[in-house]
Amino acid sequence: MNKILLATSALVGAVSLYAGAAMAAGPEVTVGGFLNFQVGHSSQKDSYETGNYSRKTHFLNDTEIHVKVDGKTDNGIGYGGVIELNADVTEDGDSDGVNADKTFLFVDTAWGRGEFGNMSGAEHILKVDASTFARATGGIDGDWYYYANVQPGTNAYPFSGVADGNYIIHPDLPSQHEKSDTEDATKISYYTPRIAGFQAGVSYTNDQGDAGTAAGFSANDDSFQYHNVWSGGVNYTGQFSDVGVAASLTGETGKDENNDTRSLKAWAAGANVSYMGFTVGGSYGDWNKSQIVDAPAFNGLDANYWTLGGAYAFGPAAVSVTYLDSEYADSAGFNNNFQNLVLGADYQLAPGFVPYVEVSFFNTKTDANGAGGDNDGSVWLAGTELTF
Repeated sequence: MNKILLATSALVGAVSLYAGAAMAAGPEVTVGGFLNFQVGHSSQKDSYETGNYSRKTHFLNDTEIHVKVDGKTDNGIGYGGVIELNADVTEDGDSDGVNADKTFLFVDTAWGRGEFGNMSGAEHILKVDASTFARATGGIDGDWYYYANVQPGTNAYPFSGVADGNYIIHPDLPSQHEKSDTEDATKISYYTPRIAGFQAGVSYTNDQGDAGTAAGFSANDDSFQYHNVWSGGVNYTGQFSDVGVAASLTGETGKDENNDTRSLKAWAAGANVSYMGFTVGGSYGDWNKSQIVDAPAFNGLDANYWTLGGAYAFGPAAVSVTYLDSEYADSAGFNNNFQNLVLGADYQLAPGFVPYVEVSFFNTKTDANGAGGDNDGSVWLAGTELTF
């Protein structure tokens, strides 16, 4: 904790030193966001078509308003904030509520960028994998899971706590995988300038249960949550004639609050290569024993995932195919395997106006007895997103 406080103090001190008394004009406020409407149709085993999943076809609307504040001192120090407001008539599909998705301050200096608030961590911002270039709603990291019941039994996503989720269904490390609970926990982040194609970043989260205001404070013994979480990574992007290259190495560590599961230790590596509109790439992620019960009976269990994919963009149109394969040992000691193949296509009819189609073929397998059996099925999506 002392290290992050010292680093933050140094960054703020640098801003104060170089900004001086002379200030530029007031900050500029810009408003943007997106509106996304889609039709989704799912097909899966009868034992999983329960609750919200008893109806095969649904309409979905997802809307956000983004407010960005940008300012700069006369000495070139950038500062501002980002507010991403949920603007739907109900909370969104990740149970983020009807308030905001992300809110944070930032400071840009010659020594790098600092971010302070509720936002994704450096391990997520810097990552490279097959979802990086996926089209339509995001391929293996897209909207398919709103329509598929991917838990053993009849419980629906989003689940309560990563360890109760049973499957790794997103190409993410543990902190990002539980999108509605821990992805945007209050944190401090620092990113270096990009030098010779390389950029590094680090984030510190005091408690994954803390979310924004004092009303979001959490206890110090919440099960399946971590405190003192350090995350970060190194990212590289480069262009060699017509060939583009991107690669990343990311990871995170943390301490279990309730001492009932193993400490958080996870990492991922990925790379993409692009040429003349074509892109191919993939990644491998290892959760080690993160979120697995801390007992001798669970010593042989582990969790990992890998991704692979390709895409092609031609004029205003683009297509992609992405694949995710994962293995996860849950809190009950059961091995749960998940596979997902997603094909997507989109077409930019006008600036910011993009119709899309996407189909996902998923499969779940578990050795848990009485859990409703394995599930396999498909999710078909068609929609249009307006970005402004």
